[in-house]
Parts: sequence; C-alpha cells; structure tokens
Amino acid sequence: MIGASTSYYGYHGESIENKVKKLIDVFTRCEMQPYIQIGAGKNNTEYNELVSILNNHRDESEVIYTIHQSIWLPSDDFYINIASSNEQVKKNSIDCIEKNIEFAKDIGVKNISFHGGYATNILSQKQEFAPLDSQESISYEEAYNNSIDSLNRLIDIANGDVKLSIENFNFRPERRYLFSRVEDFDKIPDEIGVIMNIGHLYYTKMKLKQDDYITVMINALMDKVNEVHINDNDGSEDLHKLVGKGDIPIKEILLQIKEKRDMPHLIIEAHKKRHNYSDEDLMNNILELREIVRN
Repeated sequence: MIGASTSYYGYHGESIENKVKKLIDVFTRCEMQPYIQIGAGKNNTEYNELVSILNNHRDESEVIYTIHQSIWLPSDDFYINIASSNEQVKKNSIDCIEKNIEFAKDIGVKNISFHGGYATNILSQKQEFAPLDSQESISYEEAYNNSIDSLNRLIDIANGDVKLSIENFNFRPERRYLFSRVEDFDKIPDEIGVIMNIGHLYYTKMKLKQDDYITVMINALMDKVNEVHINDNDGSEDLHKLVGKGDIPIKEILLQIKEKRDMPHLIIEAHKKRHNYSDEDLMNNILELREIVRN
C-alpha cells in the first residue's frame, strides 16, 4: 500500500486528528484506501477521545494506521533517545514507545517504528525542521549497548502484539546518529524490524561516497523491512521533499526492492510547510508513486 505521514503537516500546531482527517480527504480524492502514519509530534487531545475519533475514521473510511516515533511525550521539548545513558531520558523514551504500544492496540495498528537512538544523553532543537543538537556525547559503543537494552525491553512490552521497527539514519557522526551502516544493524534483536528511509539511504551514499551503499543496505536488511519511508533530496541534506523533487533514483531503488521481495508498504514522509507544498501536491505525488510502483 501507499501511505502518507501526518508529519506532512508539521510536528506541532494543529491536532493529530485534524491532520489525520486532512490525509483521509487526500486519499479519498485519490480514490485510494487511506494508509496513514501517525508521525512524531505532540498530542493535546485526551487519550480516550483521540482513540474514539481515530476508530470512527477507521470504521467510516477504512483507514489503516501505522505509528512512527510518538505523540505521547512528557514535554514539548522532549526528544526520544533510547540510547541515552541518562537514566531519566532513557526511561522517558521507553515510556513514550510503551504508550505507543498501548495506543496501537486501541486503534488497530500492526506496525510501530521509531529511531534507534543517538550517541548522546540529551537532544534539543532550536526550531521545527532544524537539526537536532546533541549534548553530553557518549561513546558509540555505550550508545549501541543502551539502544539494544532498550529494544529488548520494548520487545517484552510488545509481547508480539505489534511489530517494532527502527529506522536507518543518515550517516551524521557530527550529530551522533546511530544505525546508518550495515554493520550497525548486526546486533539488533531478531524481533526488531526496519523501516527503511530512502532519503536517508541516498544522503548516506553521497556522504560516504560509496556507490554501492544503497544496494548493500537493501541486500542486508530487506528481510527485516516492514515499511519504507519515501522522500526525496539532492544528497546534500535530509530535505524530506516529495517524490521526484530531488535527485534520488526512487524508481530504480524500488525496483531493487521488488526484485528481493513483495513490495513493503510505502509511506510518503515529506514536509509541506518546509517546501511550500499543498495538499494537491501530496495527492498528485501519491498518484505518481502508485504509477511508479505499478510499472
């Protein structure tokens, strides 16, 4: 299936249910079943009320939901980092995803994805869409050990009721990102899958100047991929543009995936405000991506 993320409308501002309703309207205009990823952000609606609203949409519009990161944050300026050595940050991060697992069960979600963490204790961000700033850096070895420990805890919490996936990051050592190269995934538990971000693949290929990087990653991780994030960029930054608005050979990458397995669910994760897009642009992009997949 082809889906879209609520992060199209930003991480703050209007309510999650309003973003979901806008995406339902977009998919309705496309004459397609809505596949909606509830992306990162802050929720201000009472839990039971939000669950009721989303389930009504599910009943009326046959929406399929999936979840990325969490809307259940302890504060507006909190950023999930399951690899932190700060025990409170790590606990709060696990709690955010544990709440996601409960939320997933209540709205019929089968896939939850999130970031595997950062080699730092605390994260901050000056403004929406700006790079995350790391504070109190820790060693990569320590961070990966923390991340694996957190993943094992989350596996126990999920108890097989939902699939858990981590996202491949951009290779940005200056920002302390984890999980960007094949060997970074060697130690993740068998029960943890991957949400493969094509924009991150292309950025990292250009950053490492490794021509076969995307092919190597696809070959190594494809059996673990539960979903795919689709966005475009020019290789200089993680821009989260719509399909075809950058330099990524998305059709060729999807063909590589298709040669390996049945196509996973594809989720457009672009940013409307950042690039002055419209809902019409998103609608046309969904239809364009559908044609790419069909051909």
